[in-house]
Amino acid sequence: MTLRLFPLIPALATLAGACTLSIEADVPEVEVTQRGVKMQGVPKANLIGDVSVTSSFTFSSSNTAWAKRMNSEVFLHHVTVTATSGLSNLDFIKSARLTMTDPATSESTTEIAGYDRCEDAQPSSIIEVSTPEPIDITQLWSADETVIELQMAGRVPEQNWTVDVTLKLAGRITYKF
Repeated sequence: MTLRLFPLIPALATLAGACTLSIEADVPEVEVTQRGVKMQGVPKANLIGDVSVTSSFTFSSSNTAWAKRMNSEVFLHHVTVTATSGLSNLDFIKSARLTMTDPATSESTTEIAGYDRCEDAQPSSIIEVSTPEPIDITQLWSADETVIELQMAGRVPEQNWTVDVTLKLAGRITYKF
């Protein structure tokens, strides 16, 4: 019986090698939120006037594995900054800037959002920025670590405060077995 199956073994091996499982999916929107980003208050800020404060946080392989372990394309299209503890609104912010960088490379920082408050803007605890075109952040997102820096300028409060930063992403995921 072994001799009769022997001619089938090369044919089965060829078929098994030709069968690979491939999964592709468009991801229309994923929200990634970093909660409690600490912003430093500035003592005597009401006497100083406009100042700038900066805070950063890191996404690592452990919390972005869906993009890091797959052949993915990741695009950022919207950023939301929401006042949380210590503030009722963000009306004092005149400008804000959000950047991403991979600390392991010498590549430059990528600006992913910029905000300038309009004179007639309504009071709000939320700053929202949509990008004119989706920003390809695939390489930054696939890095072992991605550092995101938030810079806010205006008449900041004297006490420390926190914000939540939400990145709205879209993309395509491809995975082959």
